[in-house]
Amino acid sequence: MKLPPLLLGAALAFWGWRSGNYAAAAALALLAEAPHVVRTRFEFRPADLARIADLCALVFVGLVVWLFASLEEPRTQRAVLTSLLWLPAVLMPVLAAQRFSATERIPLSALFRYLRKARARDPSIPDPPVDLSAVYFAICLLAAGIPNQRDALFYGGVVLLVAWAMAPLRARHSPIAAWLGVVCLAAATGYAAQLGLARLQSALDDWVSDWFVAGMAADPYRSTTDLGSVGRLKLLDAIVLRVYAAEPDAARLKLLHRASFTSLNGTTWLARYAPMAPLEAEPDGTSWRLAAGAPARSARIVTRLEHGKALLALPPGTLRVSSLPALAVRRNAFGATQVELGGGEWSPYVAETGSEIVDYAAPRAEDTALPDSERSEFEPLAAQLGLKGLAQAEILRRTREHFATFAYSTYREAPVAPGSSALGDFLRRSKSGHCEYFAAATTLLLRAAGIPARYATGFAMHEYSELEGAYVVRARHAHAWTRAHVDGRWMDVDTTPPSWFEAEESLAPAWQGLADFLRWAGFRWSQRGAIEGGVAWYAAAAALLALFAWRFSRARRAARKASPAAPAARSFPGADSEFYAVERALTRRGISPAALDGAARSSFERVLRLHRRYRFDPQGLGSAEREELRSDCLALARALD
Repeated sequence: MKLPPLLLGAALAFWGWRSGNYAAAAALALLAEAPHVVRTRFEFRPADLARIADLCALVFVGLVVWLFASLEEPRTQRAVLTSLLWLPAVLMPVLAAQRFSATERIPLSALFRYLRKARARDPSIPDPPVDLSAVYFAICLLAAGIPNQRDALFYGGVVLLVAWAMAPLRARHSPIAAWLGVVCLAAATGYAAQLGLARLQSALDDWVSDWFVAGMAADPYRSTTDLGSVGRLKLLDAIVLRVYAAEPDAARLKLLHRASFTSLNGTTWLARYAPMAPLEAEPDGTSWRLAAGAPARSARIVTRLEHGKALLALPPGTLRVSSLPALAVRRNAFGATQVELGGGEWSPYVAETGSEIVDYAAPRAEDTALPDSERSEFEPLAAQLGLKGLAQAEILRRTREHFATFAYSTYREAPVAPGSSALGDFLRRSKSGHCEYFAAATTLLLRAAGIPARYATGFAMHEYSELEGAYVVRARHAHAWTRAHVDGRWMDVDTTPPSWFEAEESLAPAWQGLADFLRWAGFRWSQRGAIEGGVAWYAAAAALLALFAWRFSRARRAARKASPAAPAARSFPGADSEFYAVERALTRRGISPAALDGAARSSFERVLRLHRRYRFDPQGLGSAEREELRSDCLALARALD
C-alpha cells in the first residue's frame, strides 16, 4: 500500500502532539518526508539493510533494559509503555534506509534473522521486497495512544489520518460525498463500539478482581463457606505464600493459621467479642512479640499482600514475628494477626514458634454451643458414638476414627434435600465433602461431646518446589480445620482425609510448570530492590548487553550437553509404609473400610493407628512396632486379595 505524500509527517506530528515530544516529532517528520524533496538515492546491499534492522532491534532492547533499571514502581508497566512510546524514533533508521534506497523497498530477510538463515541453507526461498511505510504509519498511531489520553480529539485525529491513508483506494466511480458518508458512519459506529467495550472491560475487571480477592482475602470476623453449594469448587493456582524452613521443622508447619471463629450462622462462621488490638514493636522496629516464651524453631515466610495489607498465616504456637517492617500490627484474641505495610506485592517475615498454642483466648460459652439448626444432627451422633462421659483424649480418638471413613470431594452434584442441612446431609447421606464440611462437622461434634472447639482457617503446606527451594502455598491450598481444647490445652484437629491434597493436585492444569516458572521469575524480579547508578552506568550496561546480544546472534549453536540426572524424588515420613498395600487391595475389591467386619475390621483399625503414628507422629515407631505394621499390613492385604 503506497501512502499519500505528507501522511507520515502528519502521523508523526500527531504522535508528537499527543505525547508532548514536539521537537523529536518535528525532526522525525522532516526525515520521513525528505525523500520527496531530496532526490539522492543509495545502493544498499541486503547485508547493509540487515545490519541497520539489527541495530534498531538492539537499541530497542537496550532502551527496555535501561527503563527497567531507572524507572520507579511500577517498573514493568512503565518500562513497556515508555519503550512503545518511543518506537517511531527507534524504527526511523529502518524507514529512512528504505525511503532513501534506489528501490524504495527493503528485503523481508533484512527484518527477520531466521529468514536469512533459511535462505543461506536454501537460496530458492522467496525474499520479496516490502514497503514498511504503512506499518510505520500504524506504529505512529499506536505510539500516539500510549499516553492514554483517548479522548474525542484523539479518536478524531485517528479517523482523519486513516481516512487520508485510504483515500487513494476509493473507487473513482464512487461519489466523494458517498465515500465521506460511509467513512463518517464507520467512525461513529466505531466510537460507540469502543465506548461499549471500555464499559464492558471495566465491568469485567471489577468482576475478576472481586472474584480473585474473594478467593484469597481473609476476614478475621467472618468466614463464608461453600457448604451446600452445587458444582465444583473454583481452585486457583496462584501462589500466595512461600515458606522457607529446615526439613525437620517443616513437619510441624503443615497448618498455617490465619483466623478462628466461634459461631455458625447458616453457612457462615463468625468471630464475636474479639476486637483487634494494636501491638507494640520491639526496639528494632521489625519484631513483634505475640506471647511470652522462648522460641524453639523458626520459618521464613513470604506472603502476598492485598493493597499493602495482609492477614498473616502463622504456624501453631507462634510466639514472635520478626523481620517484618510493618507500619502497624494488630491481633485479636483468636490468633488473627493483621499487618499494614504500605505498598509492594510481597512481604517477608519470620515466624518463631514454641511447642504449644498460646496467646489464644481461653474457652468461652460459645465454644461449646450448638446452633439450633444443627442440634438435632450432632447430639444424636455424639450419643451414637458413645462420646458423652469419656475422657477427652478418647473422644478425640473416636471422632477422628468416625470421619476417617468419609471421603474427600470438591464436587456436589445435587442440592441438599428439603428438610436437611448441608452438614446433616454430609453426616447421614453423602459422607463426602471438602475441608469446610470436615472442619465444621468436627467442631460441632466435639462441642456436642463437651469439648470446647473453634472453626479455624488458613493454609495447608504440602507442596515443595525444587525450583524455588521452598514450600509454595497456592490459593487452592486454603484450608479449614478445628482447634479443640483437650486436656487443658488448645490443639489443631484436622479430620479432612490426607488424600485431599492429591485430589486437588490431580486437577492442576497441564501448563502449571511453565506458569510456576514465570511466577518464580516475577517474584525474584520483584525482590531484587532498586538498582542504583548514574547515567554512565546505565549506558555501559546497555552497551555490554548490546555487545553480548550481537555476539550471541553470530555464534553457532553449541552442542547440547547431556541432561543432568533428575533429582531424587523428595521423600516424606511414612512413604514406605505397607499400609498403602492395604489401600490398594481395598480399591481393587471396590470396598471401603466401613464395609469390613469382624477380624478384618479390627486388623484394619490396628494397622491404621500404627500407620498414622508412623506417618505423622514425630516420635515415629519403635523397631518392634515397625515390624508389626509391616507384617500385619501384608497379611491383611493378602487376605483382602
